[in-house]
Amino acid sequence: MATKTTESAQAHVPPRIPLSPARRACLAAALQHMGADDASVRAFAEQGMVMVNDTLLAIASLQERDDGRWLASALVPRPEGVSSARWSEALLVANGQAILLAPWAFSMDDSGDAVLLLHLEPGMADARILAAHFDGMLSLCEAVSTGAQALAQAALTGREAA
Repeated sequence: MATKTTESAQAHVPPRIPLSPARRACLAAALQHMGADDASVRAFAEQGMVMVNDTLLAIASLQERDDGRWLASALVPRPEGVSSARWSEALLVANGQAILLAPWAFSMDDSGDAVLLLHLEPGMADARILAAHFDGMLSLCEAVSTGAQALAQAALTGREAA
């Protein structure tokens, strides 16, 4: 798992309510379960965000309580060579299927990047379950990005052949 944190990524994340020590510990343990290096684990626990490959994984606490609502998000840039229309279509198709699996959905930010949102149970404290959610989010983001790129390439190849 390739992870890193970036200051520029913070521009995509709204101002946050500080995470409680219990939630920070759970985030650190979840990232450890995912195989991240120690620096990424510490940064994620402290900042609530980490770059995994090209996807920004972030956590936002929506209430100032350990048992309050919180939200996971994954920001995935529109792949190079994929038009805005094709990217929008890929996200709509993904939403139609993804919503059947978990309480998550894609939206799009002002720059055209995709944002996958997942409401987390307020009392979630099991790092293994949290890691499974993160893995699922990252896998879905990668699948949508790869699929959109493949469709764009196929359309380009089809035009060249004609």
